[in-house]
Amino acid sequence: MKAYEYFISKNDVEKIHENVLRILSEVGVKFENPKALEVFKKHGARVDGETVYIDRKMLEDALSTAPEKFTIYSCTKGEVTVGGGSMLVAGLSSNIYIQEDGKIRKMTNDDIIDQFKMNETSPITNCARFNFFLDTSGMTPEQIAYGPLAMILKYSTKHHLTARVCALGLPHEKVYEVMRKGYQLMKRFEGVEDKVVIMEGVNPLSPLSYDYDPIEKLFALCDEGQAIWITPCSMPLLTGPASVAGTLATSVAETLAGIVLTQLVRPGTPVVFGNTSASTNMRTVQLSIGAPEASLINYATAALADYYKLPFRTGGALSDAKDFDVQAGAESMMMLYSTLSCKPDFAIHFAGTMGTFNVVCYEKYILDEEIFNMVQRILRGIDFSDEKFCFEEIKKVGPRGNFLRGRTPKAYREDYYLAQLFNKEDPMQWQNGGAVSVREVAKRKVKERIESYSCPEITKEQEELLAPYIPDKYRDGI
Repeated sequence: MKAYEYFISKNDVEKIHENVLRILSEVGVKFENPKALEVFKKHGARVDGETVYIDRKMLEDALSTAPEKFTIYSCTKGEVTVGGGSMLVAGLSSNIYIQEDGKIRKMTNDDIIDQFKMNETSPITNCARFNFFLDTSGMTPEQIAYGPLAMILKYSTKHHLTARVCALGLPHEKVYEVMRKGYQLMKRFEGVEDKVVIMEGVNPLSPLSYDYDPIEKLFALCDEGQAIWITPCSMPLLTGPASVAGTLATSVAETLAGIVLTQLVRPGTPVVFGNTSASTNMRTVQLSIGAPEASLINYATAALADYYKLPFRTGGALSDAKDFDVQAGAESMMMLYSTLSCKPDFAIHFAGTMGTFNVVCYEKYILDEEIFNMVQRILRGIDFSDEKFCFEEIKKVGPRGNFLRGRTPKAYREDYYLAQLFNKEDPMQWQNGGAVSVREVAKRKVKERIESYSCPEITKEQEELLAPYIPDKYRDGI
């Protein structure tokens, strides 16, 4: 039995799908880009102005060419498969604030480097992630666009599949050209022409639309034969209907409309079915990602991905907390449990996220790693093999005996999780030892982690290829 089956039945999935078909065929999805409209017209879709209507056959044809699994290549990191519960995960990025010593402030470029190092030294992430530079003064246009990608290629010890090109602030007519050049740069670095080396995101504009620039990115990815994840983030009662079911139906329609376009442009394009829609705090009209409904949407996304036979993206240690506090821990535990139990193929914002995607907290990054390990232990369950019943040991010790003797046995080390962050001491021991808070322990671990980062080696040719795109300050090291 899959984890999502506790929350969503096969009949529920069918009902969502039928409502999605009605939305796609009767309401339509707006594509604010003439190239996309021409592609749909060419393939027989009904187009009214910028609204495209997708029928059942067009959707089914697109799903039939989208691969259930696909491989991403790297000459230095090897190949990784996306699909089948691949659990490729990366830390938070795209945030602009940092929470530090109880205060939230705008990030600096040096903070972004530290955030990168936290991800690189994390034992739970396996994909690189680099935030866009916030202060671009003194940088060339090419360093602004390709710097984040080049920084990953030069300095990451993890898989490069989530490297990104920055097209923020570009004129519409430049987006396609700049994005495509970045994907070509990545292929040159990897020494290949006809392999998938990168997976970039395209986000619908809820409700039921795609604006110009994301479509340009989609075309650039398709034309370069690269992979695409499509992920809406709908806000109920604002950019989505009032109910969870309605929000699911509209956001799934958005995702599938984008997937249809990818398959019309280039059949067989690898795509990832995504959804990070959540809740809305109607007291403040703000997105709320640390919400029980967001956990339910994780499970629904897993169920629908199975139904459509697609890899999927959802989840992460998501929290709306503004401090390293009880709220941060509770929301992260809830969100990580649903994420890990539904086993997405790809997840970002996996650790350190607070303030509704906008804020990173390094101490919370450490907290999320601890929660990750605890949840993994729960999901592993109990080993009921004969040797784990320890009968001979029980017989030897007998009633009122003591099992503590010598070194910690293998069975204990295999079965019980040893906390790295949380305090498990006797209360008076803890107080007499200085009453060190979990926050302080996490802060010390953050310092150790950042200082432990070391750069990987790349070839001289790769170094020369990347040099023009790396900001001067970080060209020789970070």
